[in-house]
Amino acid sequence: MKQTIQEAEELAKRILKHKIRKTLGIYYIFWSTYIVSIGILYSIPNLQFLSTYLFISILFVYLTYTSILFYKAYRVREILEPPEYKSKYILFTAILFIIIGVWIYTLTIFNYFSYYIVSIVIYTAIVSEQIFQIARDTGKVRYYDYIAIITFIASMMLGSLNYHLYYLYFFPWIYAGVKSIIESYEVAKDEQ
Repeated sequence: MKQTIQEAEELAKRILKHKIRKTLGIYYIFWSTYIVSIGILYSIPNLQFLSTYLFISILFVYLTYTSILFYKAYRVREILEPPEYKSKYILFTAILFIIIGVWIYTLTIFNYFSYYIVSIVIYTAIVSEQIFQIARDTGKVRYYDYIAIITFIASMMLGSLNYHLYYLYFFPWIYAGVKSIIESYEVAKDEQ
């Protein structure tokens, strides 16, 4: 009986890893379209005066979908993971609040461009760390995860110099997304 329970737990963990890998693939593909959709909206002359409102609306849709996507992938994890899992994320939340506090403090001491750069660095660090942690939750961080993270960092850091450099992560993220989805289906098919 104990062995059957242990085998069932192992199977559930493998299924969860595949689901997280597939979710990460969808995330890569979904967010790779973000900069393109913003670029298309900025190119329409009649909509430029509404660009900030459209930008915020589109961002809200992307963030909402991302939250729903990862909530569905991780809701089973609460049952499968031991208590130390929660303490790791309590630490992450504390660090996140410290970073946000430092960011708010920098608003008062830096000029506008420095504020923009500090904001981009903080945002990039948080997103890159989250992508890395999610990729690690799949069992192993793949080379295309590293490519996705590196191109994201490069595009965010260089994008402030030239708007076209924001497009740098478009193709690597599509590639990482497709590879993640294919891997999740291939491994799931092999286990059947």
